[in-house]
Amino acid sequence: MDDILRVGSDDILYKLRQEKRVRAEALREWRANAYGGSIGDNDHIHTLVSEAEAEIIRLRLALKQAAK
Repeated sequence: MDDILRVGSDDILYKLRQEKRVRAEALREWRANAYGGSIGDNDHIHTLVSEAEAEIIRLRLALKQAAK
């Protein structure tokens, strides 16, 4: 069961990290070029992805501790 959860969460973490990189790059470009307009959507999604990534890692660590 632990292996199934680990593999599944690895897939999710991979996708989250890809999305985080895309949004971080959009934020960097926006800041570097001082574009007008809103970057709010990218910033919001970057924050949500970061929080989801941290929560998955926290849950995996808790699961690992509980299995000991």
